[in-house]
Amino acid sequence: MVDVPITVALFDLDGTVWDSAPGILDATTYTLAALGLRVPAPEVIRSHLGPPLRQMLAELGVPADSLDDARDLYRSRYREVGEYEAFVFAGMPELLDELRGHGLALGAATSKGDEAARRMLDAFTLAGRFDAIAAAPMDALGDKVAIVRDAVAKLRGAGHDVEPHRTVMIGDRRYDIEAGRRLGFATIAVSWGYAPPGEFERARPDHVAESVAALRALLLGGASSGLSPRG
Repeated sequence: MVDVPITVALFDLDGTVWDSAPGILDATTYTLAALGLRVPAPEVIRSHLGPPLRQMLAELGVPADSLDDARDLYRSRYREVGEYEAFVFAGMPELLDELRGHGLALGAATSKGDEAARRMLDAFTLAGRFDAIAAAPMDALGDKVAIVRDAVAKLRGAGHDVEPHRTVMIGDRRYDIEAGRRLGFATIAVSWGYAPPGEFERARPDHVAESVAALRALLLGGASSGLSPRG
């Protein structure tokens, strides 16, 4: 495939733009304990961060008939405490500004619930840096492919051209890479997120960025020289 300049960059949030692990770990531990379930070690919980909430809770041992209760417990605790236990990765706001300055359209595509995602984007003064924001519906399961498609639809609705061969999906878990590949986008995995060892080897992203500076080099190089998805 011939390289072409990229014009759209889609970002996952948790583990990619910001580190929200402390708040998620707290809310998850609280939820499992409140339901009388075994609470795994923090490193085990951390290895499950990334997928939609109900999927994460199910993977951690919540029975199917308790998932609605678990979701409500988690969201209540996260709203009260967890949203404030997070920080933006150093250099990320400046990177977003620089990409916009180079004319790229930026979208956020997160499996986090819509209300929490928007509150955090506002709190970190990041909302205005994205041309479109797509998150998991508060009353639905939340599928990463559907969320990324929603981000694309919102970008197009705002007047941006989104051509798959000129679009890149950036995230820290296989769900981001798989969604990007399914939609024909180039993919970049970031190494500072929550992926367990060996996940990138299986997910096979087009590129892996080891730092925000490396991500910048990939994206700004791709903006001029191209990032090709795997054939």
